[in-house]
Amino acid sequence: MYQKKISSFLFSLLGFFLLASASLKQVTAAEAPTPRSPLVPRITSVEQLVPFAKIILQRDYIGQRHGWSIRGGERVLLDTNAATHPLVREAFIRALKELGAEVDVMVRGRPRNRDDAVLGREVAPLIRERLKLDLNTKPEGVSLRKSRGGLALDREEAQYYDVIIGSGSRMPGLFGIDDWATPEALASVGTVYPGEIMDMLDGKVWAVLRNAERVEITGLQGSKGSFTWFPEWWEVIEGTHDTIRNPGYQSTFGTERPGRSEFAYFAGHVAGVPAGYSAIEQSDFEGIIAGTVGQWNQVPKLTIHHEKGEAIRVEGGGDYGDMWRESVELTKDIQYPGYPRPGTGWFVEFALGTNPKMLGPMDVEELRGIPNRDSSKKIDWVMGRDRSGVFHAGYGTLAADWWAKMVTMPVNHHHIHALFFITYIVHTRDGRSVTVVDKGHLTALDDPEVRALAATYGDPDAVLSEDWIPILQEDGYLGPPKAKVVSYEEFIAAMPFKLDDPRLIYRRSEQLEPLYGQSRVRYYKPEQYLEFYRKLGQIPVRRVNTE
Repeated sequence: MYQKKISSFLFSLLGFFLLASASLKQVTAAEAPTPRSPLVPRITSVEQLVPFAKIILQRDYIGQRHGWSIRGGERVLLDTNAATHPLVREAFIRALKELGAEVDVMVRGRPRNRDDAVLGREVAPLIRERLKLDLNTKPEGVSLRKSRGGLALDREEAQYYDVIIGSGSRMPGLFGIDDWATPEALASVGTVYPGEIMDMLDGKVWAVLRNAERVEITGLQGSKGSFTWFPEWWEVIEGTHDTIRNPGYQSTFGTERPGRSEFAYFAGHVAGVPAGYSAIEQSDFEGIIAGTVGQWNQVPKLTIHHEKGEAIRVEGGGDYGDMWRESVELTKDIQYPGYPRPGTGWFVEFALGTNPKMLGPMDVEELRGIPNRDSSKKIDWVMGRDRSGVFHAGYGTLAADWWAKMVTMPVNHHHIHALFFITYIVHTRDGRSVTVVDKGHLTALDDPEVRALAATYGDPDAVLSEDWIPILQEDGYLGPPKAKVVSYEEFIAAMPFKLDDPRLIYRRSEQLEPLYGQSRVRYYKPEQYLEFYRKLGQIPVRRVNTE
């Protein structure tokens, strides 16, 4: 035990020197990679979108990658909202029918609010009112989000359908088609990128992280910090930790599944801090995470200061930052089940995207001002978070969501999304130093095995290039890169792989079956966690005097 404490102290000391040395180097926008955009197809008909929709519908779901395993003959509910572009909606309807599915369509009246300023002004008052009431009883008529309106199905009604392609959390189902905000976003290389290449990229990164002992982070927008990857984190993931039972997040990929720590179990969302949304007593991240993308789009620059793995100060962010600050302040003395200390400021997510063709906002001159087509305005900045080499940071107590939903309590899962220009260095247990990401470039894309696999699809340079890179301005804000519209035929001819390649219809490998199984959504039972935390004295949940 004494030797273990000495080792921990030495690594914390190493982290201090790494952080100090990083802070001496002033980075500028001039160091950022050259901005670029992919070609944008000129979409004039639904027929041009149907091939992309068909590939997605037939794919198996995995992690961040949509898929509904449509084989033909399924009864499908397509749940959309008024903001879904008519061409996108119609493309999925036609594709489903051509694949032999029976289709019902629901259109909700109000889409999700994607204005971070409005989100900031709405959420904190709801949390404030909820926390005036008993923490362990579900209050009647209290919600932590504004109603979006529209119809909803209950579980019994939903049983009629084999597959629900959903847009709302009030309906059983997994994701929807709303991510494709414009026809040009649906008809993109990133949408149909080969799953087996991304599986290999996930595996290459995870092989390094599974051996991580210390991590060093810097970023061109001001991020700098380091932390220890303690062995106890693996106990959390494997479900053997003495004081933490982590159900994942409405798990298709959560607890009680053997072997899941041996590979990256949430595809396209590789854990750059120990996975599971939990925090342990030893958490020691010290430093700063800084960026300008809030929950969906850009906000005034956010700078998060950390001590011992917690956000101790939130600077900037406008209304979104105000909401974050108030939310953390309101919950600072609440001991959530599964966390070592009170509060909801835990740094629990630093997820890495692995799709080199994922795109974000673009300045497309030909589409400027066209309703529902202006790419620089319609595509959220958060969409770019899934591009290879891009991180997003998450904070809060999401591993207690199983309890929070029972009693309508906030878990404060706030984000700085889409950190594009991070350098992420891993110091491994066997004495190596590996740069996993270099100023936003995922170095696994240069791996010989990855390039060899990419070569089976086409020119590996074209298949693996990161085609969308935003502008980093001198003030730290991001700008959409300029993009060129070409004819649909020219776009298809220029794709780095053939759109009719049958391998684009992704089938989940046997290796991943222990995590994802046969069901699209696996619901856990919160009752199994109640007794565990009741024995630890964390249920019922209490306010703790921290003075």
